[in-house]
Amino acid sequence: MTTVLSATLSGGMARGQHATIARGALLLLVAAGAVAGMVATGGDASAQAMADSGADLTRLLRAMAAIKALMAAGAVAAVLWRLGAAVTLPWFAAYALAAIGMAAGPGLIWGMAHVVAGAALLHAGLIAAIVLLWRDPAVGQCLAVLVAARRAAWGG
Repeated sequence: MTTVLSATLSGGMARGQHATIARGALLLLVAAGAVAGMVATGGDASAQAMADSGADLTRLLRAMAAIKALMAAGAVAAVLWRLGAAVTLPWFAAYALAAIGMAAGPGLIWGMAHVVAGAALLHAGLIAAIVLLWRDPAVGQCLAVLVAARRAAWGG
């Protein structure tokens, strides 16, 4: 898969194949990050943290973890949109690291034993994804094409 991904990301395949493989690879990495976040806290540590926190705080933090998972899903969707165009391996690696952190964060919060680490991972991943999307020159080009198409459709 590494060879296929390297060829894909370096432009050795057709555009449609590139997007499918890059997006699929990112989704696998995000799923692995989410699973890692969920299983990183052992059952005993999680149970002890919930007992120490109480039922009300546990419900609150788990609701926050669910909301943070939705925020991460939105940011991952933006990264998946970005991967519809050609991307170099360093850019893909940076996007993947940001997405993995965002995916692992809510799982750590859900386990209750590593709330601070989970929040730090999630927010670092969100900030990294925003900065990457802001600084990526291909995003500006894609957005310019979308704006031009929309203006043409409106007759402006």
